Amino acid sequence: MMSTFVIGVILVPVFDQAVKRFVRTRVGRGSLSLGVFGRVRVVETQIWMTRALRGMSLPAMWGMWVAAAGASAVICARVPALGWAFGLLVGGALSHGLETSLRGSICDYVCLRFWPAFDLADIALTVGLLALAIELVAAVP
Repeated sequence: MMSTFVIGVILVPVFDQAVKRFVRTRVGRGSLSLGVFGRVRVVETQIWMTRALRGMSLPAMWGMWVAAAGASAVICARVPALGWAFGLLVGGALSHGLETSLRGSICDYVCLRFWPAFDLADIALTVGLLALAIELVAAVP
């Protein structure tokens, strides 16, 4: 449904940025133990796009986001069942884009012993991508 797409695009950045603000104010430069799993701590990093494409400008990044968000909206209008998955993808990308534009980097905060640091936007991106992959596999006769 198109409304699930819009809800994802709005809620993912709002919740992601709220959690980051909470982590920054409560944890600061320290860390919080997750026991044997790892820690919650602030890790400043670059989004993959700026690491992979060195020297990418903000206008180019936003141009790519607008193109991807527009294509996603068109697909959701034609296949409403994919709305929530695309909403997670576009919302996660929007959160990272906003943070990159405002701070120059993103704040990851979940640091598991067996995985690179990540945040709520990364979870949204991963779940959205997995959902789309499952839907595509299920659609193939």
